[in-house]
Amino acid sequence: MSIPYYPDFVPLKIEHKNDFEKYYFARPIFISDHTFANYYIWKNIDKTQLTIIGDFLCPLVVGPDKNEYFMMPLGIGENSDEVLNICLSHSKAVIRADEQFISFLKEPENFVIKEDRDQFDYLYSSRDLIELKGRKYDAKRNHINYFVKNNDFKYEKMDKSHIDECLKLNEIWCKTKKTTITDEYPLIECEANAVEIALKNKDILGLKGGVIISNSKIVGFSLGEKLTSNTAVVHIEKSDPLIRGAAQIINREFLKNSFPDCEYVNREQDMGHLGLRKAKMSYHPAKLIRKYNIFKK
Repeated sequence: MSIPYYPDFVPLKIEHKNDFEKYYFARPIFISDHTFANYYIWKNIDKTQLTIIGDFLCPLVVGPDKNEYFMMPLGIGENSDEVLNICLSHSKAVIRADEQFISFLKEPENFVIKEDRDQFDYLYSSRDLIELKGRKYDAKRNHINYFVKNNDFKYEKMDKSHIDECLKLNEIWCKTKKTTITDEYPLIECEANAVEIALKNKDILGLKGGVIISNSKIVGFSLGEKLTSNTAVVHIEKSDPLIRGAAQIINREFLKNSFPDCEYVNREQDMGHLGLRKAKMSYHPAKLIRKYNIFKK
């Protein structure tokens, strides 16, 4: 299914994967937002549409404020300023742009470019998250040691036989979070839809998955993919909130088993949720990867 040229749009569908990725792979992208899999699992919430402007593929989404926004144009070409002006004539802003896209602009002074701290990606050393060495990881190791001591468990590569039980665990996760920290997770229902899409389309999206099984039931699962040759990205990670250590063990085992050749892992953004920011910082990121929103001047 072809992607039309602006001003025409088409809703994102699985059939667009090959054409989409021709633009995505035109240059290395180190932020998590722009893989086809990530767009696809959030397509119902974001109401994602696609169009081509100049040399770039330009995804259009609807934000939580109900306004339309272009995501960072994907591709590489000489007409990025022109493309950006067209995007900004249609939408309120162009969002989730990386530093390289900003560097493409011939006259960046013609735009208002703002860092978006809530969307910065957390990049970690894979070895650090697998080995958890040093005093700074004492709490993580304590949780894992408790889990190992009190549970007969195993790690398995996710396949179709695991999907239904993972969906049930996600329901448990959502219900528990909604009861305990609703203010920190205002989009739980939306996230549940994204998790379901990811699980049911794992193979066609090219996602790797893993599960932790304890006492014959799944207590944690994760989904991710290669972002670059040496970096993995974890799109989804869920565990039983009532089982101490389940979150820490799936975090470690998924990375160790699915991406042993990756030097780094991108664990996405905190979206401004203070609890999520605290949790991500507790794993001591090697780097925060900046993202930018671009507005008319």
